[in-house]
Amino acid sequence: MDDLRRFLVDYDLAMLRALARNRGIALITNVHTEAVEQLALALRDPVSVRTALARLSPEARRALDTLLAAGGRMRAPQFARAFGQVRPMGPGRLEREEPWRQPASSAEELWYAGLIYRAFAQHDGGPGEFVFVPDDLRSLLPEPHQPEARFRVEPVPPPEGAPATAGDEGHSPLVLDLFAYLVHVQTHDARPGRPLPGLAGADQDRLDLVRHLAAQLGLVVQEEGLLRLVAAPVKRWLVASPARQLAALQEAWRDDSAWIDLCHVPGLACDEATPWLHRYDPVAARRALLSLLARGPAGDWWSVDAFVDAVRQVHPDFQRPDGDYDSWYIRDAESGDYLSSFQSWDAVEGALVRDVLARVLSWLDVVQAAPGADGSVARLTAAGRRFLELAPAAPEAAPSPSLTIRPDMLVEVPPPANLYTCFQLERFADAVGRRAAGPGRATGAEPWRYRLTVGGLGRALGRGVRVEQVLAFLRQASDDGLPVNVAGQLQLWAGRYGQVELEEMALLTVRSERVLKELSVLPETWPLIGRILSPTTALIRKAHLPRLRKVLRELGFLPFDQHEPDQL
Repeated sequence: MDDLRRFLVDYDLAMLRALARNRGIALITNVHTEAVEQLALALRDPVSVRTALARLSPEARRALDTLLAAGGRMRAPQFARAFGQVRPMGPGRLEREEPWRQPASSAEELWYAGLIYRAFAQHDGGPGEFVFVPDDLRSLLPEPHQPEARFRVEPVPPPEGAPATAGDEGHSPLVLDLFAYLVHVQTHDARPGRPLPGLAGADQDRLDLVRHLAAQLGLVVQEEGLLRLVAAPVKRWLVASPARQLAALQEAWRDDSAWIDLCHVPGLACDEATPWLHRYDPVAARRALLSLLARGPAGDWWSVDAFVDAVRQVHPDFQRPDGDYDSWYIRDAESGDYLSSFQSWDAVEGALVRDVLARVLSWLDVVQAAPGADGSVARLTAAGRRFLELAPAAPEAAPSPSLTIRPDMLVEVPPPANLYTCFQLERFADAVGRRAAGPGRATGAEPWRYRLTVGGLGRALGRGVRVEQVLAFLRQASDDGLPVNVAGQLQLWAGRYGQVELEEMALLTVRSERVLKELSVLPETWPLIGRILSPTTALIRKAHLPRLRKVLRELGFLPFDQHEPDQL
């Protein structure tokens, strides 16, 4: 229990006398322990408490009510930021200046009134220094008059050209990005960090997030320097409904402690080797922002700037539960200057809120952002309302219709496209009018189209897929709608696969049969001689040419100043 005595025992006699004089209490002892007991009893006297409250300035009373509304404790940096500091004073200065007569701040007024105290404690946000109203004193104080701060963001007119509702039909862009990433890993010897064909124009942070979420969901793992799909979770994600596929990404981001949004904000640079970053909790910061987002207008557009202002007013410390604005090592990426103190709130916290809204939550289809007449505006999407539990979950999707295979080798996946079916087609067919990984949503208004080609089938055969597996899949996915000529053509291509080998060779020509016979038995040259075509000619693999030239010079067959043509 945080009672008065716990705090008073840490005061020296000069401070105990200062509290007593300000509260009109006469200490009759110079023994520290006796003075603590006498002062604690007097400070808890109901009449003395009412008198002290009546003498408070309106500003100090608001500060006390704020502290009481917070449960009687606040982190010292937060309280000082709102209500000022208590000037440090030694015994001599206390006697000379009597600071309680002209307090420099509301905090100092409450301090010398004996109503607030400071101590180090452990709390949800970690250890730190707190300002307290002692429990036994708090029980004597009236209920706070401080109304709870309301998170309020006013609706604004919709931007020009915006749709009436933020619907969520079809696949969201980030779902399509992840689909393209899974296809790339499936069909290539993909390595971590390599560019993704088809997604090269997208935001690099967005691609990094796609890769990261794929790993967090257990879809992709790294083995011996290569990326590999994990079959079971990949299939579960691909066969899920579009709404559930998106929800999996949203939930993975929300609960991910390894992805730090703050360090991906353009214009900011985190010094990652410093201790503060190891204490940073991105999940808590994320959940605090999402909680505020859920309190905004449910279906209307609102100003991003107004949202940032509301966060600053109601919950400025959403990512700093200890209220520490001095020991974080965050720099302005352009100037290299460190951004510290609460004066940098807009450059750090404000920039983070804007970036999460404009990029991350837009990618995750939680909000729809757009330029407005007076700055950026945003609103929750249908998927965002479900994610924030403001709307019920999406109903189960109907079974996907069968794909259509035409005699001209064209395959159509009817809307809404089943990503598992498309994923299988990507292994052996070529996409026609490939889906763009841009800001637009694949609405499902048009079918996804693929063409069966000899090159596509060759890709699959080269990775160990048998033509019988391809035919079985096409029959099953088309509900036995595979045309005879298409099946025959695929079998013909498969039968021809690997029957011919082509290799670039060089031609070795000598002037006498004796020279070629000698080269064919010399230990330095015979391993480099390929097929002998005639007594004076032989084929040489192009890979062997540099070594053969060097050996022939060393043996004296070629002059050292000879020009090096492609043929010998």
